[in-house]
Amino acid sequence: MAIYDLADPGIALPSQLVADSSLLLALRKGDDNPNAGAAYRFIERLGQEIAERKAILWLPVPVRQECYHIILSWSLHRKWATMPPAIRPPNWLAAYKQQPDLLAEGFADLATFDEILASIPITPIFPDMIEKARSLDSLEERMRHFITAYYLLPQDALILAEAERIGVTAVATLDSDWRRVTEFDIYTPPA
Repeated sequence: MAIYDLADPGIALPSQLVADSSLLLALRKGDDNPNAGAAYRFIERLGQEIAERKAILWLPVPVRQECYHIILSWSLHRKWATMPPAIRPPNWLAAYKQQPDLLAEGFADLATFDEILASIPITPIFPDMIEKARSLDSLEERMRHFITAYYLLPQDALILAEAERIGVTAVATLDSDWRRVTEFDIYTPPA
């Protein structure tokens, strides 16, 4: 398959693609990803295609989970950093374990993120869709394949396995490690 520069407004968009966490997180106001502008313009262009029913942007469960985890982790880290040093636990995770209600600090950030997703709009991939999808190999086998073939971390390999199971062969991401994947079309900024 091929690598496409998502910053290029002239590239043809696929009719279906899967979003990676990095792309979606970069759409948040104030995100510090250097490719946030390119991500925003790509999603804006893709959103027009979606509105005209020419494209679908899929959201696998592991992508939503990873985005939520990152958003809540940053919120907890910010709250932990404001605690007086004399009572501050050794890290934000310890603070959360001692005071789980600190998680509420990030709930507004999750709601804002969900609004961003709805504005695209993005279509969730639900687990039952994967179970009903054609299955040549088990999800775990495909995940291991993507880990060992492309040296991907498990979360990224799971995203590819889920995309493959519903027949989607294009992924949009800001992460450079996806450039190693040859079984999918990868929409990403130039290296």
